[in-house]
Amino acid sequence: MRKFCRSGGVIATPTDADYPQCCKKTQPVGAAITPPGLRIFACLIIIALVLAACGTPSIDDVEPTEPYFTPPAHEQLDHLVLPFAQRDVLNPFFASTEVNLLLAPLMWEALFAADETHYPQPVLAESFEQPTPTQLLITLREREFHNGNAVTAADVVYSFGRAQASTNFSARLSNVTAMRVRDDLVEVNLRHGDVFAAANLDFPIVPANSAGTAPLRQSVGGYHFTLENTPVGTGLYYLAQDDDGAFTLAHHTGHPAAAPALTTIHLHGVSQAAALLHGVEVGSYHFAYDDLTSGDLPAVAAASHRVSTTNLVFLGMNSRRGALQQADARAAIAGALDITRVMHDGFAAFAQPTHSPFPRSWHAMQGEEFTRGFNATQARQAIDAAGLVNPSFDLVVYRYNPAMVNAAGSLRAQLQAVGVEINLVVLDRAAYETAVRNGNFDLYLGQIRLTPGFSLAPLLSYGGAATVGINVWGDAANAYTQLRLGELTPAEFYDAFWDDVPFVPLGYRMGMVAAARGLNMPAALQRGNLFADISAWLF
Repeated sequence: MRKFCRSGGVIATPTDADYPQCCKKTQPVGAAITPPGLRIFACLIIIALVLAACGTPSIDDVEPTEPYFTPPAHEQLDHLVLPFAQRDVLNPFFASTEVNLLLAPLMWEALFAADETHYPQPVLAESFEQPTPTQLLITLREREFHNGNAVTAADVVYSFGRAQASTNFSARLSNVTAMRVRDDLVEVNLRHGDVFAAANLDFPIVPANSAGTAPLRQSVGGYHFTLENTPVGTGLYYLAQDDDGAFTLAHHTGHPAAAPALTTIHLHGVSQAAALLHGVEVGSYHFAYDDLTSGDLPAVAAASHRVSTTNLVFLGMNSRRGALQQADARAAIAGALDITRVMHDGFAAFAQPTHSPFPRSWHAMQGEEFTRGFNATQARQAIDAAGLVNPSFDLVVYRYNPAMVNAAGSLRAQLQAVGVEINLVVLDRAAYETAVRNGNFDLYLGQIRLTPGFSLAPLLSYGGAATVGINVWGDAANAYTQLRLGELTPAEFYDAFWDDVPFVPLGYRMGMVAAARGLNMPAALQRGNLFADISAWLF
């Protein structure tokens, strides 16, 4: 089992209480007296081991960790055990826990699903065309639900209505004004033109009038769903119950994909989401996901896998304050940052640094070289050229996220190394949110979950959730609008973005999966569908 002496990315300074007992000057009453030479030698050996264990891990150091958990002997090799929240529902539109929502792609499929480059691959859609930036026309495949009924355009339109009203999918569908049946096609109308909009159409498809309403929560015990109030889907598995009444996911033999080796998935009820990874370690189930939202990097005694997400970490800049009103001043600050070092110091191996607002793996960025070199001397020169004399800025960060605090510390050290004084303002959640919302900052460290289509509307469009301090009518925002209309290439947008520097993209935070030893599964995982290749999983 590998553990790191870390607090989200920075080695904590040890106190006397952190050292082994043999290294302290006092001993318990009645303890055997160790000869000084042997005691010193033992201390040196133990301290060396502690220091070796406390080194900052590299990417190779943490992938994967060596597990000690072996699947329970009573499990058959064609069975998989997954956790689910027993006080929640297994309905994708009403599930309120991440653990249940992550199970949805096993049972319900969507029009599209993102591949490793985040390109929308057709699933229930057979093809689509986009005659204008604000309209999509989708042709459906011939597919059947688990009950044998054919999937129709009316089912898609109904499911869209349920998804748009659900907090689980409303953000990604906020740009869709209407979806309707047009002959045998599905017509999608957008509020703002977006040539990447198909990626956001990944909501579950259920039969018309089958999603029901959110069930009443029971005060004690029991499950909050039944087979009768859970809509059917088209996925590789369907919800079933065994003879003892326990819920399982059974292989849907009518699915066109290859039959999985794991034909049955047992659902193991959990009550505390914080203990999900521990459940894999002790053998309660075989697989669990942690979004690492808290900023802590847990030490797990199971095989760990990194999971790509759409959570963008960025440095917010208040373009309405002082020197930061000038684009060249914002560019000088951005140029002083070694972004790869910032993300590693904050998130260790669980981050993907980026030199653009989009991840390096995004399909629209393929074939282009989007990197920004870091040079301290040039950074100092840029700061002088921008007219920044003894510059000093407040950097606001949320207190109880160790990864973000450590990233902020790295930012501060790098900027101070080139003559920019940084006052680190560490706030609790309420004070942090108030400061950002009211623009009471020079700089702030933030993160936001983007849609599957990587819409930057929250940062660059009027009314966006993270536009405070950003000129949404500036050159970068205008270039972004043109990019979404297909009028600019990603390379042209990249240049316009860094000429304006509305904010500094740092990278994409990753999540973690803990899996049982012996479970063979793909190394590359995406939060949007952790089970995309489950047909190939086996023990």
